[in-house]
Amino acid sequence: MGELSSTIIIGVALVLLMVLSVFLQGFRTRRSPIGKVVGIASSVRHNENLCENHSENRSIGRFKTSAWDKHRESVDFLPEELRTELSNVFESITELNVTIDTSRRLGSTGYVSAADIERLKAPLASCKDKLQEWVYANMNNPEYLPKKRSIFRR
Repeated sequence: MGELSSTIIIGVALVLLMVLSVFLQGFRTRRSPIGKVVGIASSVRHNENLCENHSENRSIGRFKTSAWDKHRESVDFLPEELRTELSNVFESITELNVTIDTSRRLGSTGYVSAADIERLKAPLASCKDKLQEWVYANMNNPEYLPKKRSIFRR
């Protein structure tokens, strides 16, 4: 019985190490430059989907701005034109979120007009395309990829 229990303990320890390794790799990826851009692109896609849902007469939810708020100062490696466009889009989204919050607080959906939503569609689509192009162009650039950690550093 002692040999079986030691084998089980070693197996459980190996599984825990593998899970920890996967978790740490995901954490490093999100903190890397390309991970930051992918997070912002995910917010842009989510916001674009919200615009589409609103045009199909569904209720509107809050737009995501957290990735941009978190990384706006640390994405200076993106082209200036793209950063300016993202800044303008997320500024408009923040204003729209305030309007959405106000309308919910007052119990009315009339404050969120279709025009406000429609004016976001083109800039969101443009940002999504430019972010996607940037990611494709730089996905193999070692400068932007997550840094690999090892026990034996050179």
